[in-house]
Amino acid sequence: MMREKWKKYVEKFKSLGDKVSGVKGITAIIPAVCLAVLMVTVLTGYKTPQAKKYEASETEDISQIKEALAKESTAAMAETTKKNTTKKGKKGAIDVKDGTYKGSANGYGGKVTVNVTVSKKTMTAIDVVSAPGETDSFFQRAKGVIDEMLTAQSTDVDVVSGATYSSNGIIGAVKNALFGTESNNATAAAANAGNAAGSAPSVSKVSESGTWKDGTYTGSGKGFGGTISVKVTVEDGKISAIDVTSASGETASYFSKAKGIIPKMISGQTTNVDAASGATYSSNGIITAVRNALSKAETGKSSTKKKKKKNKKNKKKNSGSNNNNIAAPAEGYEDGTYTGSAACSGEQFKEYSVTANVTIKNGKISAVEISSTAKGTNLKQFMSRDEVKNLPSLIVSKNGTSGVDAVSGATYSSHAIFNAVNDALSKAKKNSSSTEKKEETTTEKKEETTTEKKEETTTEKKEETTTEKKEETTTEKKEETTENPDEGKNYKNGTYKVSVSCEPDEDEDFDPYTISMDITIKKDKITEISNITANTNSTNKAYTNDAKKGMVSKIVANGNADGVNTVSGATCSSKAIKDACQKAFNAAKK
Repeated sequence: MMREKWKKYVEKFKSLGDKVSGVKGITAIIPAVCLAVLMVTVLTGYKTPQAKKYEASETEDISQIKEALAKESTAAMAETTKKNTTKKGKKGAIDVKDGTYKGSANGYGGKVTVNVTVSKKTMTAIDVVSAPGETDSFFQRAKGVIDEMLTAQSTDVDVVSGATYSSNGIIGAVKNALFGTESNNATAAAANAGNAAGSAPSVSKVSESGTWKDGTYTGSGKGFGGTISVKVTVEDGKISAIDVTSASGETASYFSKAKGIIPKMISGQTTNVDAASGATYSSNGIITAVRNALSKAETGKSSTKKKKKKNKKNKKKNSGSNNNNIAAPAEGYEDGTYTGSAACSGEQFKEYSVTANVTIKNGKISAVEISSTAKGTNLKQFMSRDEVKNLPSLIVSKNGTSGVDAVSGATYSSHAIFNAVNDALSKAKKNSSSTEKKEETTTEKKEETTTEKKEETTTEKKEETTTEKKEETTTEKKEETTENPDEGKNYKNGTYKVSVSCEPDEDEDFDPYTISMDITIKKDKITEISNITANTNSTNKAYTNDAKKGMVSKIVANGNADGVNTVSGATCSSKAIKDACQKAFNAAKK
C-alpha cells in the first residue's frame, strides 16, 4: 500500500518537473525541493486535519460516508438552533443571597452534587462537584442544561433528550442548592426495578361527595421527577377545569401521555380514574394533586365530620401546614414563661419540631424564643433565614400571631412557629374561675386576719388580769418562738456546695460532665446561686453559661427551680442546674 502511494507521488512530481524544465534560473532546483517536501510528508506521517474521520472498507460506497456527514451536520445545526432559541433570563431574578451553595439530587446512577455561585441575585456559575454514578458520555450531554439554566437564569429548563436521568439530576441538584427543594428523582435502577416488578405507586380509589364548593383551588402531588402542581376550577359544584401549573421534573413525552387522564376526571367528575399506560408515576402525581386541591373544596356533613376528626387527631402534632393564628384573649394572659411545641412537616422535606418559649409580663407577651430540631437544608434554607428569625419580634409587637404573615418560601416553618407559640399561649390564658378563687381566698384571708386580730385583742385584755406567773410563761414561750426568725421551717439556712452530672439527651452528641455550684438557702428558699463551674470543653462550658444566664435569676426570683423552664439550646445544662437545686434542698432538709 505504501509503495503504491510512493509511486503515484513520484510520477506526479516528475511530470511537474518536465513542465517547468524550460523555465530558466530556478527550474533546476524545483523538482528537488518538491521531492524533499514529499519525503518529509510521507516519513513524518503528516495528515490533513479533518473534523471527523470516517473509515470505510474498499467496497464501501462513498455515498454512505456522505450520508453520515450530512446527519452529523444536521444534528449539530439542530443543537445550535436549540441553544440559540433559549430565552435569555433577566439578571437579578434569583432571590437568594450572594454566595456559593451546595446541593444534590439523584441522577442516572446515584447522587449528582453541584456548587451554585450567586452574585447580585444572578447565577454566575454551576459546577459539578461529583457524579460518580453517571455514564460519562451521557453526562456530558446532560451538562448542556447548565448553560441553559445560566442563560435563562432559571431552573425551569428542558431536559436533554437521551440523557433524561442525568439532566434531572443536575437540575434537581441546582434546585436543592438554591431553594432547599428535596428532589424526588428516582435513579434508573430504582425506576426500572419498580417498573419490572409492576410496583409503580398506585393511587387507591376514594369515596367522593361529587359536589364541591365553587372556586379555584390549588394542590400538589408527587410525580416521577418531583412535585406536580395543579389548579382546579369548580363551577356549580362541578369540576369545570384542571390546569397543570408546574411539573418541571417530568419528561415531556411521558407527561403528555399522563395528562390524558385530565379529560377523564372532568367528564366523570371523579379522581377515581386509571393511570395512563406507560406514564403511571406522572398520572398518579396528577391524580394526587387534584385530590389535594379538591380536599379544600369539600362540602356536606360527612366531609365536615372527617375534617373535624382529622384536626382533632393532628391537634397535638401541629403539622405547621395550617396557620391558626390567634389574637390575645380579652382577659389577657397570666404572667410567667410558657413552652409550646409544633411539628413542621411537608412532602418535600424531613419532619422536624419547633419549640417556643413565650414570656408574659403584665398580661402581655414580652419575649418569644424559638428553637428547632431542624438540621442540614431545613436549618440552612428555612429556620436560619433572617425573615424567619424576625418572626418572634413581630409576634411580640402584635401581642400574638394574629396579623403576622408567613415568610414567603418558608411557609411551613412560619406556620410551625405560629402553632408552637399558640400552643404556649393556650397555657397562659387567664382562667376566670381561678381568678374568682383567688378573690375568694383573699376575702377569706382578710376575714381570718380580722377575726384573729379581734381574738388577740380579747386575749390581751384577759392576760392583763391574770397573775404574774402566767405573764412570765407567755413571755418565755414568745422568746422561744422568736429565737431565730430567719430560720426556715423545713430546711436549714446555709450555703451548700453541690455537684451534679450533666447527661446527654437521646442524640448523645457530647460526653457526660460535672457541673458544680454554691446554692444558698434561707427561709426555705434559694436566695443565691454562685460559682457555677463545669469540668468540660469550651463548647459545653458555653452551653452551661447560657443555662446559667437564662435560669439563675428566675430560680432565685421563684425561690426554687419548680416551674422554671429550661433554656432553649442548653436543655441538658439547664436540667443539671435544676437537679443541683433539688440536691441542695435535700442536703438542707431538717
